[in-house]
Amino acid sequence: MIHVAIISHGHEQLLIDSRLGGLLDERTHLKIWIKDNKPAATLKTFCEQHQVFYTDADAGLGFGENNNYLFKLIEAQSGFEVDDFFLVMNPDITVTPETVFALTEKMRTSGHAIATLNLYRDQAMQVPDKNIRHFPGMLSIMKMPLVNTFSETYDKDRIAAATDAIAVEWASGAFLAFEPALYRALGGFDPSYFMYFEDVDICYRARLYHQQAVYYYPHLKAIHTAAHKNRNIFSQHARWFFHSFSKFLLRRYLRLSPAYSGKSTPDTRN
Repeated sequence: MIHVAIISHGHEQLLIDSRLGGLLDERTHLKIWIKDNKPAATLKTFCEQHQVFYTDADAGLGFGENNNYLFKLIEAQSGFEVDDFFLVMNPDITVTPETVFALTEKMRTSGHAIATLNLYRDQAMQVPDKNIRHFPGMLSIMKMPLVNTFSETYDKDRIAAATDAIAVEWASGAFLAFEPALYRALGGFDPSYFMYFEDVDICYRARLYHQQAVYYYPHLKAIHTAAHKNRNIFSQHARWFFHSFSKFLLRRYLRLSPAYSGKSTPDTRN
């Protein structure tokens, strides 16, 4: 079974219109778990009508903590079987069940414990989403005013001809698939990141403590209509963004084990 965790932050109409990101009608090998962070009666009713799990408990948690909540709930209610997967997916993602099945099957046969696919910003899949990147470093701060990005992105055009998965440093939490055993060993996302950089942090810890790279499958595609609210420098989102950015850089260079790193052992290499 593929367990799909979706957190709504006022995205009820988007989820209803997209039929839960295109996954609503697949029930045999896929189960959707909705956590509503801004409780909406319309989304609750929609889920009830379609027998989809819905909860609005503990509204107001951050992105990582919300996904951890659902992971623990799945473990408590149904448990994870040997070949199951845990998929973290934004409400603004649209993907076909066949694409999800292809991704998890490739992960299973290749032994990849964390992976993503090729996201696009438009329905025609012509505008690539920058969902795979290198880890940010101290130089990122100096480069940011010039390149308008906090970390170097991978050139998707250059790797488009790849016939198989490509190991990347980190991938956006908008769409990340995990083997449950790895997610459990990492302790999930670090909840001290309220918003932003939870995905950078969990990919970094997977590589640092468990020697698990993130794998990117360029030929498996989905749509991500991201809002990028953090780009307004005077917004609350921008404040969350820069606070999390600073926290990640401090942890990376001091090699501090995050507060929620599970059974991971800090790396002592230079």
